[in-house]
Amino acid sequence: MEDARIEQAALWYARIEGAADRATLAAFEQWRTDAHNAQAYAEIAESMRLVRSAAKSPELLALRQETIAGLVVSPPTRRRWPVAVGAAGATIAAGIAIAIWFSFPPHVAPVARPAQVATAAPPRYGTGIGQRLSVTMPDGSTATLNTNTRLQVAYDAHARRLVLERGQAVFHVAKGQPLPFEVVAGGRTITAHGTVFDVRLDRDAVAVALFEGKVSVSGGPGGRENALLPNQMLTASAAGTRVTPIRSTEQLTSWQNGMIVFDDEPLSVAVAEINRYVRRPLVIGDAGLSSLRISGAFQSGDTKAFVEAMQLYFPVQADERDPARIILKTKP
Repeated sequence: MEDARIEQAALWYARIEGAADRATLAAFEQWRTDAHNAQAYAEIAESMRLVRSAAKSPELLALRQETIAGLVVSPPTRRRWPVAVGAAGATIAAGIAIAIWFSFPPHVAPVARPAQVATAAPPRYGTGIGQRLSVTMPDGSTATLNTNTRLQVAYDAHARRLVLERGQAVFHVAKGQPLPFEVVAGGRTITAHGTVFDVRLDRDAVAVALFEGKVSVSGGPGGRENALLPNQMLTASAAGTRVTPIRSTEQLTSWQNGMIVFDDEPLSVAVAEINRYVRRPLVIGDAGLSSLRISGAFQSGDTKAFVEAMQLYFPVQADERDPARIILKTKP
C-alpha cells in the first residue's frame, strides 16, 4: 500500500510541476486531504529538492565537465561536427531527477490516476514539458507519452479509440481483440491491429511511424487511405501526404529512453527538437549557424550539456543573460 501511495505521490508531483490546470489542482488538493497522501507527497518533494541540490555539487559538475571533454567521436570536418553525449556521463547531474522518477514502475493503470476518479469526463492523460508517462489501457494496450503530450481515452462499443490532442506517443496494441484500435490525431485516423507505432502531432503536421504490424491512415483532403508497412513513416501536412522509409529507428525511438539522437541534422532542426523538452528555449541568433550539421545523442532536457558541447566543438558561443532564453551566436 505504501509503495502504491508513493507511486501516486510521484505522479502528482510530475503533474503539478508541469502545466497543471485548475481542475488538476483541485483534484490534487482533494487527494492530499488524506494525511498519508500528504506525507507521501512531502517525501517526494523533499527527495526532488535534494536531487536538484546534489546535481549542483562540485563533484558532479567536475564529472560532467570531464565527460563533456571527451564528447567528440571523430575529428571535426568542414561544417559538420559529430558530437555524442553519453547517458552515463554528462547526463548524470541533470538526469538524476529523471532517473529517480523512472525508478517507479513505468506502467500506470488508468484507475491509478487520481484525477480520473474525480471527473466523469473521458479519461485524459498528460505530461508536462520534459516528462514521460506510460499508461495501460483496459484491453492491455499501452501508450507511452512523450514531453508536453495530452491523450484522451475514448473506448466505446465500436472501437478502442484514443485521441492524441497534442504531442507524441508510441502505442503497443494488444493482439487478439475484436474491436479495431484507432488513434485520432490532427484530422487523421490511424487504425491498427496488434502493432507498434508512433504518432507525433505538431502544429502543422502529423507523423506516423510504423515499427511492427500494419496500420492504415485515413482522413485529410480527398479522404484517401494510406496503408503502412513496418519501417515506413507517413507525414501529412498542408503541403500533402508522403510515405517514406524510416531512416533511423534509433533516432525515432530514442525519446523513450530519455535521449535525442541527431543524424546529420541542421542546427536549426536540432535546436527545435531540444526546445520541445525545456522551458528556457534555445534561439539561433545568427542565421548562418542554422545550416551547421551535427550528429550525436543528447539527454533530453539537458540544455546545459548541449550548449557546452556546441561551444566546445562548434563555432558557437552562448549568450545566457536573458533568463527566458539562451541565444546561440557565432564566435567572434
